[in-house]
Amino acid sequence: MTLKQEGERHEVWSLWGCVVKASSRDILLLRLCMMKISTRFRQAAFTLAEVMVALGLFGITASAAVSAMLKMNNNAALSRLQTGASTVAQNQIDLALSDSPFNPQKNQVPPVLTPGTANVGSTASPSVAVYTDPKTGLNTLGWMTTVVADTGTVLNGNSLNIYRVTVTVFYRFKGRQYNVAMSTLRCSDI
Repeated sequence: MTLKQEGERHEVWSLWGCVVKASSRDILLLRLCMMKISTRFRQAAFTLAEVMVALGLFGITASAAVSAMLKMNNNAALSRLQTGASTVAQNQIDLALSDSPFNPQKNQVPPVLTPGTANVGSTASPSVAVYTDPKTGLNTLGWMTTVVADTGTVLNGNSLNIYRVTVTVFYRFKGRQYNVAMSTLRCSDI
């Protein structure tokens, strides 16, 4: 809308909801200012391609992070199970080292050191508690094999009565079988 007043040209503008009456010089300045603002906004905005690339990179990063977390969780579970199996094997080794009296030359041999193979549990029916989850109470069961053998070590024609004890604890995790094996030697108490 144009108004004539005192020989100047005036226009009525609606700027941000306000009606403004301005001279032609003011209108020119206003148009220049609006062009600068719109150019600034155009330069500061993202194109659709830039947004899509950013979303794609974010998706790849997020999926890699989730995959890494799942792998770390799996490794933590395996470590817990291995620690539990190691503890069971170590307890059996400690029993073999501390059970007394052990004097084979006097026929004093505790049951845990009787030469041969002893099995606790089996593949079909695991009965050795390897790990118990403290939150859920869920047990991971395994089985244990203890092999006791006389090494047959002789010195100057005399048997030294040194026995080798090997304990192996087996367990399953996600369909795969794992085991922990420990060995020790025990000689006569006298």
